[in-house]
Amino acid sequence: MLRKLLAVLAAASLIVAFAGIAGADYLSPKLVGEYQGTFIGDDYGSFLVTVNPDGSITGHAHSNLTYQDMEVSGACQIDGTCEFTTTQTPLYFKGKIDFMNRLIGKWAYTDHSGRGSFFAIIQQE
Repeated sequence: MLRKLLAVLAAASLIVAFAGIAGADYLSPKLVGEYQGTFIGDDYGSFLVTVNPDGSITGHAHSNLTYQDMEVSGACQIDGTCEFTTTQTPLYFKGKIDFMNRLIGKWAYTDHSGRGSFFAIIQQE
């Protein structure tokens, strides 16, 4: 009976401990920050995105091909996998933040008419 009670108490304490983690910011602080980079391929330009502690991505991009400024939004997962899109000309970026805080990946137009790659590094404060 005592063993059963201890097991229940241990399980309850684990649930409480993990419930506290679920409400907290879930990205590692080393992934969080501003990333400045370039994209090349069928379109080319620059971007600056912010990876927030909650995993959301915000920022802007500029196409040197169309001379268009675009807002960016998306999300980053706990493993560093990130996806973000532009709002005006629909560019879709998918990549990963590596161990050196480089955001590297591929991009494509959402209609698949163009594609390329991108690279960004975290900005030091």
